[in-house]
Order: sequence, then structure tokens, then C-alpha cells
Amino acid sequence: MKVFTSEELEEKWDGFSKIFQRYNESATAPVAFLLITSLGITSQFGSAQNSCKSILEVACGPGAGTKLCLQYKNDSSKFISTDISNEMIQLTKQCLGMTNGDEIPEKNFKIQQCNAEKLPFPDNSFDRYFSNYCLHLVTSPETMLKEAYRVLEVGGIAAFSVWGRPENSNQFTIVKKIADEIGIEMGGASRSPFHLNDKNKLRQMALDAGFSRVLAGHTFVNSTIQNGEEYSEVFLAAPDTQKFIQTLDKEKYLLWKSKIANYVDELLKKGEFIGSEITYIVCTK
Repeated sequence: MKVFTSEELEEKWDGFSKIFQRYNESATAPVAFLLITSLGITSQFGSAQNSCKSILEVACGPGAGTKLCLQYKNDSSKFISTDISNEMIQLTKQCLGMTNGDEIPEKNFKIQQCNAEKLPFPDNSFDRYFSNYCLHLVTSPETMLKEAYRVLEVGGIAAFSVWGRPENSNQFTIVKKIADEIGIEMGGASRSPFHLNDKNKLRQMALDAGFSRVLAGHTFVNSTIQNGEEYSEVFLAAPDTQKFIQTLDKEKYLLWKSKIANYVDELLKKGEFIGSEITYIVCTK
């Protein structure tokens, strides 16, 4: 995976937003629920829910996590949702039924475009922060962690999710596996999208950013993919992959696509899920 600049990330996600919403968002929603649950936002016990005063979501995508958080948070709790992509912002507003402006006053909610590595908020502005599937994509994960630490008040909690271990994530490895088998050279990545999968190293990164307590673990999320044809349609649709496909002759591409579909169908026939492991951390300032 290329290490993108913030400007390149904005351009990439503007172009990929609707494809992501259609095919991938359903798999991110369970992880978003895990993160907001880890922040105590969904708790109905004791004072956990009522103690949350202000929430920041970084990288809202098309809005699945945003919608969940709005459903569970107290209306009195301030909630700001952000994304680097204006197209993602617009999809989130559509998801929430927002037709005018960037706010839902009765929910104390606002949405705005911003960079995860340069947040436009003062120090100590929030007591909850969550970011789903973003930390491993930004130019500098260390900077993003430090920014999360900065905008949280003392005692505040942040939750992050990233891609887990590749050996437990067939959803994201099948395309390259089949390419290697039939001699398609996809090129070396300057940084693997799995580069933060080690929970111990990720935990240490958060501690180095200043957090006083960091819990780390793995979980698995299965995809809603129902057959090989659907899988190949989804996972060959990413902008970077589409650019690469244009360099292949048609016969080679069709062979690749067919073998991907057959491989997925065989896994499903054997009763295996198509899905991915998630590494996640919950950090207290």
C-alpha cells in the first residue's frame, strides 16, 4: 500500500466513497458498534452513559458508525463527526437524513470536514473519541494518535480499529493470493495495510503518544459476501486495483477474476466465512 499524503487520501476517498458505501460499509458497522460500546456510549448501567459529555468521530465514512452513535448517545452529549473526504461527509448527511446545513440541533450534532492528523479543535475538547478503520491509512499514525490525545480531556477515552493479521483476514488477501498463483505481479507495497496488526506494538504506539492506559485485542468480522462473483465484483472495484487492471490484457484479467470467484465459492462451500480480523485499542488519557 502506498503511503498517501493527506491530499491524496482526500482525493482517493472522494472517488471511492460510493463504492465503499455500497459494498463495504456493512462490514464496518459491527466494528463501529464495538468501538462506541468500548467508550461506554451504549451502556445502560450506572452513570456510564450519562458521564459522556462530548464525542468526536474521526473518519466517519458513509455514516454507519455516526448513525449508531446518534442512536445510543444522550441528546445532551455534544457529538462532532468528521472525515477528510467531502464526498463521505455528503454520504453521511444523506444517511442521517440531513437536508439543510451541517447540524442536527436537537441531537447536539455537527459534521465537518477535517484532517485526522491536524484536528481543528482546542486541547481538552472531548471526553470520547473513536475512529474506525482509519489509523492504518493515514500518513503518520503516530501523529493521529497524538492528535487524539491532545483533543481529549484527562480521563477521556479513545478507541481505534485497524486491519488485523493477514493470516486471519481472507477478505483482504484472496485477490493477491490468486494473482500470485497465476503469475500476475501486482507490485510491492511501500507499506502494507496490515502494518499495524500487532496489538502489542499498536498498544505501545498509543502509550508513546501519551495515553496512560491502553487495552488491545483482536476480533473477527465476517463479510456479507454471498458468492464468488459478488466478491470479485467488490474487491476488484477499488480505484487502485482498477488502475492496475487497465495494465492487463483482457484474457489475463478474466482468468484472474474467474479464479478469484471460484476460490471464494469453494471456501463458502466448505463452510468458511469470508471476513477479516480487526485489531483494536481502547486508550485512556
